[in-house]
Amino acid sequence: MTSPSFPRGAGPGRLSYARARLSLGISGVGTAVLAAVCLLAFDIPTAGFSVSAEYSLGRSLFALGIFFAMVAALFFLFDLMGGAWVVRRKGHAQYWLFRWLRGAALQWLVWMLAAVALMVTARTVGGLATVAVFVVVQLLLAAFRGRMARLVAPLTPHPPSATFVQAAELAGLRVEQLRVVDSPDEGFVGGWSSLWPRTLLVPMRWGTLPVRVLAAQLARRKAVADSGAHLRGVLGALLWNTIGFVVVQQVTGTTPATAAGVVTLMAGMTLWAFAGVLLLPTPSRAAVYATDDAVRRTQGDAALRTSIELLDKWQDDEPTRTPNVERIFHPVPARSNRLARLDQDAAGGLRLWHAHNLARQALWMSWGALTPISRVVHCNVGRTALWVMLPGD
Repeated sequence: MTSPSFPRGAGPGRLSYARARLSLGISGVGTAVLAAVCLLAFDIPTAGFSVSAEYSLGRSLFALGIFFAMVAALFFLFDLMGGAWVVRRKGHAQYWLFRWLRGAALQWLVWMLAAVALMVTARTVGGLATVAVFVVVQLLLAAFRGRMARLVAPLTPHPPSATFVQAAELAGLRVEQLRVVDSPDEGFVGGWSSLWPRTLLVPMRWGTLPVRVLAAQLARRKAVADSGAHLRGVLGALLWNTIGFVVVQQVTGTTPATAAGVVTLMAGMTLWAFAGVLLLPTPSRAAVYATDDAVRRTQGDAALRTSIELLDKWQDDEPTRTPNVERIFHPVPARSNRLARLDQDAAGGLRLWHAHNLARQALWMSWGALTPISRVVHCNVGRTALWVMLPGD
């Protein structure tokens, strides 16, 4: 079980749980950005790593493996604070440490495999071909999202209860599509486990919701699947990351053929991911509002409102935010804004331009870009169960 070290909700003169997490996330992301800027500004990769494509592949990868481990160690303190200490406190810190080691090791392995694929391709075919390899890496991450989530964190499967069966029927989903898992983190919301929306991971905790409220949540997943918003979110994230991959290589004039080139690419993609953290929440919020409207049409207003309120309390429990904080940092609108938008009846349902969970899909798929920002943002820093399937609506 977890408990916040700061009070939930915003009290006068007090740092709320949500704001404490936001401050920690800003510090973690800021550290990643500052480190990336220093690497590029002072040309550290060329000073500390091989710059020749003729250099031994094995030795280059060995150096990168050590560097990737050092990157994980750099952010350990932020993870400790976010997952086991100041912002979230756990009674059994040793379990958290084991889970962190498990998650960090898997990310290190993904980085190493991506580095091998990019380096070998750049050396044998050329820099242009690495773009295709990068796209394939992202597609594989998207295709195996559910399995990766279960590898990173202990997500114990359970058979759907009668509540899930009833709710799935009301939402128009086949119960065979559901994979009910018990997550150690109450903020876990699951999601479609692959590029194509065939299998839906849902947290066992949701089984405590009233049937109608649970049906509203499952109907959200069905709406984004049927409308294509889930697929557009994945493909939009892939396009964003791929554009950054090309831009970074063009601007820095390097390729991942060498260890220095890979580190340079890592630093550049960290800055690109930071740009995504700032820009992509806006279209993501639009998709949330549109999904709210679509669910209300099929499940009713009362069930939707209750689901919005209850699930937000299980996550940040931040009813209101200032406009600037929400605009910059939050791809999921505050619950007060979502409820107010329902009163306005202005969303109009999901359209072709809506891409669900775009901002956080881009973060998860940026594992293939070797950037650490994907797991130091405020919503998942230190919470390994949320590194692959980040919190959402």
